[in-house]
Amino acid sequence: MVGLRVQREIWNFVILLLLTLSASALFAVVFYPEHGWLTATFIGVASGLTIGTPVILWFLSLQSALGRRLRRLPLAANFAISSTVIASLLCAGHYLAYRFFWPVNPQGFLGATMVSESMLFSILMSCAISYSLELRRLIGPGVFGAFLFGRYRYPRTEQRLLLLLDLVGSTALAERIGAERFLDFIDRWIHDLTDPLMAAEGQIYRYIGDEIILTWPYSPHAAERALVMVQALTARLAANAETYRRQFGEAPLMRVAMHAGSVVTGEVGDIKREITYLGDTVNTAARIAGECRQHQALVLASADSLRGVVLPSGLSRHDLGAVPLRGRSEPVALALVRQQ
Repeated sequence: MVGLRVQREIWNFVILLLLTLSASALFAVVFYPEHGWLTATFIGVASGLTIGTPVILWFLSLQSALGRRLRRLPLAANFAISSTVIASLLCAGHYLAYRFFWPVNPQGFLGATMVSESMLFSILMSCAISYSLELRRLIGPGVFGAFLFGRYRYPRTEQRLLLLLDLVGSTALAERIGAERFLDFIDRWIHDLTDPLMAAEGQIYRYIGDEIILTWPYSPHAAERALVMVQALTARLAANAETYRRQFGEAPLMRVAMHAGSVVTGEVGDIKREITYLGDTVNTAARIAGECRQHQALVLASADSLRGVVLPSGLSRHDLGAVPLRGRSEPVALALVRQQ
């Protein structure tokens, strides 16, 4: 799981760096053709490396523990700190780029226009990247691209894996510690979910009270990643159990349901748009989650979601056969996935 996360961060760095170098080279060729396209391209690429690399590394660091701490600050404080860091990096990068790469004019110094144009260009690019990352965080990884390119502008049928995570004993806990502290409890639980979910390349579909619905485009490999994610999250919650007990008097325990099948996916809403999933698969997943209360297992999964799946190390499967579910005329084949 860590390997997948590292690979993705490296890939993101490479993509952002290539985009920065391309834009910087294009800027130099278009605005300063008097140097010749080959020289201008070299200047642009060298400047892009010098100016862009530290800023890109800063943006990527926001996906780490440092970024999580900043995101817990008020939005204004978060922006103030990030803007100060970016401005400092841009100033230092421009000084080094102009000191070593850009040719001087006959009077022996760089023109003010050249410096201001390049600074403005860098600031606009940084703002565009920062805005995109923040918008991606608000909408959710995987969902941002779907909105941006209109993937679900019109309804489409697809195969989806759904994972429903529900807190055990949440009603009693909320009554004991109060609604405000219970909200902090849920927020802490969701933060502990973040790294395992990103490593498993899943998407958060919806928060519903003390329940989280996660989703993947269905494949046996996606189901395997989802099970590894549940293992990782369970281990993380166990490691942080004492902290939870100290802060809230209780550590979180989860019920997990998994189902896969055909869903209709599309955008809904006007002043607030979201991507929604409809169909019998979604309803059945909710029914399986309700059935979790009757069983002790890491995950209660439908046979459909486990078809072709090789269970991750440390897990075993116990088939329950066809189980009647409330609200369904036909029973559903279920299986318990347990820690060995």
